[in-house]
Amino acid sequence: MNFKSELFSSTFSYGSISIIRLVGSLVLTRLLTPEAYGIFAIIFSLMTMIELLSDVGSRGLLVRHPRGKEARFVHTLWTMRLIRSGLNFCAMFFGAPLIAVIYHQPILTDALKMLSLVFLLSGLESMSFILAIRDRKSRIANYTELVSIAVMTGVSISLAFILKNHFAVIIGVLAQRALLTLASYFFYRNIGVGIAFDREAMADQFRFARFVLPSSLLYMVVSQYDKVVLLRLFDLTLLGVYGLASNLSSPVAGVIVHNAQTILYARCADYFRADRASAGLRYYRENRRLLLLGVTLPAALAGFSRSIVAILYDRRYAAAGFILMVLGLGSVLTAFQNASENLLVASGRTHTILVANVIRVCSLIPATLIGYFLFGFSGFLWFTLLASVPVLAYYYQQQRRLGLVNWNYELKLLLIALAVFLICLAASHTLMSLVPADSLHLRLRRH
Repeated sequence: MNFKSELFSSTFSYGSISIIRLVGSLVLTRLLTPEAYGIFAIIFSLMTMIELLSDVGSRGLLVRHPRGKEARFVHTLWTMRLIRSGLNFCAMFFGAPLIAVIYHQPILTDALKMLSLVFLLSGLESMSFILAIRDRKSRIANYTELVSIAVMTGVSISLAFILKNHFAVIIGVLAQRALLTLASYFFYRNIGVGIAFDREAMADQFRFARFVLPSSLLYMVVSQYDKVVLLRLFDLTLLGVYGLASNLSSPVAGVIVHNAQTILYARCADYFRADRASAGLRYYRENRRLLLLGVTLPAALAGFSRSIVAILYDRRYAAAGFILMVLGLGSVLTAFQNASENLLVASGRTHTILVANVIRVCSLIPATLIGYFLFGFSGFLWFTLLASVPVLAYYYQQQRRLGLVNWNYELKLLLIALAVFLICLAASHTLMSLVPADSLHLRLRRH
């Protein structure tokens, strides 16, 4: 085990985070109601929407820009991020009453106001974690996040015993963000933070944002569409069960996205800077373990989904097993998409993200509505999964045009993922048929 390795640190930290979140979920589901989970799912979704609405791609620009180690350049990007965070705080804090009225949930007002403090804490964070990713030292960010998640879980559980509502989780999130902000100042102290307005840096930022901002707007629609529509079509209880399944799948989905953004993207950028002609060959040759890990983890999760939920949760959350299976299969497709996307962006084709998100929106909305009206909730989930296929086809078409796709290897990865899913599904089905669900259930004493 090489704790300094990028792939190991990312996988180990996210694996540990998964365990911590699992333990936290086991305890919190016994202290909080599904409605509390539903409320948190709404406010977190809204926070993510605001974040995406103002995204200008500072992280991606800093990682790839030649001036990324100059203090004035870094300070300019930090200043722009600080302003953006302040605007996000105002939007969520002062817009909370209106949002509560729109959703017919008065309880959202105070929750949104408290969670809006996350934006201020994020804006004050230094750029050290992004600089670490640029320097291929992502382990700094990985291990710091691991510690912060442990703190968040401990705070949330402790407060849940007292408060018995969603504010316990919100305060835990604030504690995590405060810890990350404080920790960021212990790294890259030679650069630090400062107010700066470098004209060239600002121009580069706005040029980069031409594709990032509209792409983020579209991604906001795609990523939060399911939760918003679920709230309008179904009740808070089902949304809470869906949120539980999302929490179970998020660590696996998170490590896929994280590995692609922090490891694969930096590697691909190096390939194209060194020799564009050999970039495609090096991409497949040097990232076999990373790509294989990305498709097999969610496939295994999808296969064991029913037994995982049966073991960890009581009958109130039984429907989360089916939801988790669909989400896991969706993460398999996401792994293929993220790999292609980062390869293409590293090659200089930033516009592919925007085009892909246009395709996502145009396929997702009609597909999910058709699935819902034809087959109800299950149709909504399956058609959401199928809506991601056109995006993957577009990415492959772009790779083919640049001579960056190895069809044999991509097909091999897909067959491996399918085999892992079917084997795990058969094992899960056998377990569920031999042992009653009540016997499988892991019981924790209710306090």
